[in-house]
Amino acid sequence: MPRSTGQDAAVPAAQPATSRFNSVLRATSLLTASWFVTLVVGLVSSKVLAVFLEPSGFGYYGLLQSFVELVGMIAGLGIGVGFVRIGAARVAANDQNALAALRQGAWLVLAVTGAATLVVLTAFRASLGRFFLGNAAHGWAVVLMVAAVLFSVASYIQTNTLNAYHRVKALAQSGIWAKVLAAAFAITLVAIGGARAIVPAVIMTAVGAWLASRQFLRKEVGPIKARVPLRDAWAGARSLLGIGVPYIGSVALSKGAMLMLPVLVVHMLDTASVGYYRAAATVAVTYLGFLVTAMGQDYFPRVSSVSARPDLLRTLINEQHRLILLLAVPVIFGMMALLPYLIPLVYSPKFQPAVGLLEWQLIGDIFRLSSWTMSIVIVARCSGKVLLFTEGLLGTSILGASWLGLHFYGLDGIGVAFLVSNAAYFFAVWLVVRKEIGLVWDPANKGAMAAAIAGALLVCLLGYFGMASWRTPVGLAFAAAAAAWSLPRLWSEVRNTEAACRARGLVLWATGRGRV
Repeated sequence: MPRSTGQDAAVPAAQPATSRFNSVLRATSLLTASWFVTLVVGLVSSKVLAVFLEPSGFGYYGLLQSFVELVGMIAGLGIGVGFVRIGAARVAANDQNALAALRQGAWLVLAVTGAATLVVLTAFRASLGRFFLGNAAHGWAVVLMVAAVLFSVASYIQTNTLNAYHRVKALAQSGIWAKVLAAAFAITLVAIGGARAIVPAVIMTAVGAWLASRQFLRKEVGPIKARVPLRDAWAGARSLLGIGVPYIGSVALSKGAMLMLPVLVVHMLDTASVGYYRAAATVAVTYLGFLVTAMGQDYFPRVSSVSARPDLLRTLINEQHRLILLLAVPVIFGMMALLPYLIPLVYSPKFQPAVGLLEWQLIGDIFRLSSWTMSIVIVARCSGKVLLFTEGLLGTSILGASWLGLHFYGLDGIGVAFLVSNAAYFFAVWLVVRKEIGLVWDPANKGAMAAAIAGALLVCLLGYFGMASWRTPVGLAFAAAAAAWSLPRLWSEVRNTEAACRARGLVLWATGRGRV
């Protein structure tokens, strides 16, 4: 990926430290409200699907969803990331012709990749069914997933268009409605048809996301405001692919590895184990989804806009890391304490084997979320070779460690592999970013992260030393202590951010002229 310069990134106007941090906090708060609604909807949906489908059917549902995500990631070719990086600058300049070329180019890419996807999945349906779903008899289900892939990529384009315009509120609302529609479609179909309705349920989930993002894109941004010649649309497509293809080629190594884990489980264990894994993965993705969303929809555009300013990047990384620790650590401790009761409640008692796996994943999340504060800087600033190295390290370590974990420890081994691979990834991206921009961690951040990891490991290991009954009270005590530590600091940031920034010696956003 080429190094970002001032020519392909928006240049923000002056913004003092107070308004900057409060802006980040407001965006995160808005996305948190969105996450809470989608969390409730997701819990209801998961409960109903788990009861109707049981672990085996839930596992098959998860295999199809992972297949759609993997193929959709490849078919999308990373053009959404390209749209944010290029489109944000064009939005700031109000260059309607360039924006029109980018938007039309994105749909041209989808038309070409969609046709290619249909041909490939139809031609190799038996082999793909055997590999991804564990049985060649599911070949036609693979072909039908083309519809889900097309709607997923279309939603991806629409969502990233909103992101380029930095419509955080619309993105939050779109996420809520996408989840509501997806849940309504899936629950209705599965309640009527049972396991026979799994394939149409997966397709309609993608349709729901597309409908929601389409509505908010039309409302907030509107249709393409200028029409450009076909050659300009192709030029826009090429510029998106110039950023997207190197990005997706690198990220596919890590995200693709995660999406391949259900396939690894079904071949090494069974479909019911895929259901347990999918249950754990769903909780792991959902419980801190607001932070993951904020990283992509608020933090990434901010980093992209100042990618040529190492001093500002160092400030942004430490601010974002502080916010992550303040918000995530109390939640992680609370989740670890309540997992033995939460999993049967959210799914059913038959999903109890997911608890051990999820405990290790929660510890790994401390490394995962912390590493993203740096890896997004790598995406916005560094070369494609650097991104290929870091994402390749994560992907290969996930697959290799998961294979070993499944072989020696069964399903819990995937959780241990998640922790080990994300810890290795954290240190790798830290070394890269330290060399690239001279990153120095805030001492308070380092201490808080070390304490969180030590406490989470202690809670998890209690069960392995015959003290499982202590896990919940100790976890809740740590959650209360972490909350007591976090809440006053969050309140202080809101009330007196500028003074706090000066006390830490942080730089202001701009020079005396008010420009970066």
